[in-house]
Amino acid sequence: MNSLCRRTERGGVIENFQNNNLTGRGSFLSPSAFPSLLDLFNNGTMDSAEILETLEKMKKYNRIKEKYQDKIKHRKDGRQVYVLINRKQIAASNEDALYEKLYAMEYGCENYTMEDIFPLWLMWKRDHTPTTAKSLQIYQQKWRKYLEGTAISKIPLRNLTPKDFTALFREWTKDRSLTSRGFNDVKIIINGMYSYAINEISIVTSNPIREIDMRQFPLKPVNSKKEKAFNSDERKKLLKYLKNKEEHGIDEMYSLAIQFDFFVTLRIGELRALKWKNLKGNELYVEGQVVLSNDLLDDGTFSPGSYESVDHVKGNSDAGYRWITLTSKALEILEKVREINPDGEFIFMYKGKQLYTQTFNEHLRKYCEEVGIDPKGRGSHSIRFTVASILYLSGTPIQEIQRLLGHTTLSMTLHYLKNVQPRQTTVKIMERTL
Repeated sequence: MNSLCRRTERGGVIENFQNNNLTGRGSFLSPSAFPSLLDLFNNGTMDSAEILETLEKMKKYNRIKEKYQDKIKHRKDGRQVYVLINRKQIAASNEDALYEKLYAMEYGCENYTMEDIFPLWLMWKRDHTPTTAKSLQIYQQKWRKYLEGTAISKIPLRNLTPKDFTALFREWTKDRSLTSRGFNDVKIIINGMYSYAINEISIVTSNPIREIDMRQFPLKPVNSKKEKAFNSDERKKLLKYLKNKEEHGIDEMYSLAIQFDFFVTLRIGELRALKWKNLKGNELYVEGQVVLSNDLLDDGTFSPGSYESVDHVKGNSDAGYRWITLTSKALEILEKVREINPDGEFIFMYKGKQLYTQTFNEHLRKYCEEVGIDPKGRGSHSIRFTVASILYLSGTPIQEIQRLLGHTTLSMTLHYLKNVQPRQTTVKIMERTL
């Protein structure tokens, strides 16, 4: 359970903050609180997420005080103080206890909404799980696009029902404007917030969207053109063009990287992170990647991103660490690379730096245009689709393709298999067999 919720349940907001010397004269949100909060952070009593939550709690308490301090009435016997809300009397033994009750009514953990939970869940994911900053940033983008500011995000979680979410999902999908992937992304966020609310702060006991039949919602078909593979003739055309093209400088290294990529099954981050030490004869060991590194800051923003090489693969699963046997043509390309970059730590470098994904893709599309191939939808991942699909079309067992791609599931590998057979070849097969 979240520590602030635990403190509120065991005692009062006032009592607990006073015990930690967080209150000052005149206002609950007092400058004297901040040095004490810093001490609690420095000695490990509270983490950054709890500090942020504490400050927000203090602000809310001040709002309660400002709202009701002129409405408090005292009984004649002096034993209780009270305030009338919608003709209902809310009473307590003293003003502090009354403020505590009023705070719990308006802001207590049991009344947390998705708007309250989302920033807490995001910080918890950062501090207690191996979730990458990139994933956290995607969660934040999806939250802002689909949920932030909506009516349902302002309703206490404990009051939300399957009917509420069904209505929301129907609104999202009624015109088939949401893809299956987009829908799943938002469900991941909602499920994550409920898991946090159930298991970490114990304010609800069940997740209402688990009770919904998701098959009822019509989703937008995936645009397969967005991830466009090369057919086998296009691959041959590009490789022949690049092999014979006179290259120099930056073009030459990117040309060689593109050529090499057409003989392997690497992610672009893995290709950029390859080191000469990973090459053992005709075997290449994949054990790292280049990732965009940025951090979720305590104020909910992200630090500026920078690329760095890391000694783990995507997902950090065993499947990603793999040996790939190189063909004679792939080894020939590496020999040309070694002539240009004999002393570099990484195989593919230009002017002492690793290649850039964006520049790789720009060169790939430029070469496509030069040989008459539609560049739209072409990128480094198109090559990965192409190699996997050609291997499958040539009879390579799908389990071996899964291993070469570094996938943990066969279903993901199936997604990579595209139709890379030239149309003319299909026509000839139809003429011969039908």
